[in-house]
Amino acid sequence: MRKLGLDLGERRVGLAVTDPTGTLVTPLPPLIGYDREGLRAWVEDFAAREGVDEVVVGMPRLLSGEEGEQAVRAREMASALEGLPNIRVIFWDERLTTREARRRLREAGGAKSLKRKGEDSAAAALMLDSYLRFRSAGRCD
Repeated sequence: MRKLGLDLGERRVGLAVTDPTGTLVTPLPPLIGYDREGLRAWVEDFAAREGVDEVVVGMPRLLSGEEGEQAVRAREMASALEGLPNIRVIFWDERLTTREARRRLREAGGAKSLKRKGEDSAAAALMLDSYLRFRSAGRCD
């Protein structure tokens, strides 16, 4: 089964998905102009179509590890996913993923607009990959 990664930003939702084996991560085009109901409908449709059994939601913690305002907004938005059939929702620390995504996109070159549109989904891919590596190390179930 596939895993879906969500980086819940204020304007965009960065998206990434694994292959069917749950090992390779691919960024997807971000969702733009979403709300709670729209996010739920999109995830429900995508999960049914692509065979997603887990949604990994990035939790934007502060460097101290505490949850700030952005984390509260992310939890509120992700609460729309509660009760989706056959889908487990997992919150995962996404500290510094956007910064790392920007660095990697900058190193890869390209237009600034492409970087800006791609950074949310690149961050979602980094976060989802981190979760998968943690799981493969046998540190969670």
